Amino acid sequence: GTLSARANLDVEGHTRLKTYSENVGTLSIAANVATVDLGSAQTFNHTLTDNIESFKVINVPAGSSSFVIKFTQDITGGRTVGIDTFVDESSTAVTVYWPSGVAPIVTGLASKTDIYSFKIMDGEGLSSDGLFGVVTGQNFG
Repeated sequence: GTLSARANLDVEGHTRLKTYSENVGTLSIAANVATVDLGSAQTFNHTLTDNIESFKVINVPAGSSSFVIKFTQDITGGRTVGIDTFVDESSTAVTVYWPSGVAPIVTGLASKTDIYSFKIMDGEGLSSDGLFGVVTGQNFG
């Protein structure tokens, strides 16, 4: 429906899908900093074997986007996650907006799972516009 495609698949109009799938990636961790590479996936599955102090979001699409992170405590548990501490690719701080302005605390119990969703309204303005975080669910398992 468009003569000038803006992406590999660019549909101008209604779309109906019976099903779809997403790449599921893992977080890369170095010095307690987790890298969220949106060029590889938008859904991330991570087993906590150490604390995560902050997150660095890289390869952010220019427009609106979203991503989900699933954390599972290992059999030891007690790992902490700086779920409210993000930076962009240039290490500029990114504000995370939570419902009622209250950042959640990641469940610390052994083998329990939490899922968090994040919405980006403008990838090019990530450091100025921030992320919108939502607790999808906590203490699964």
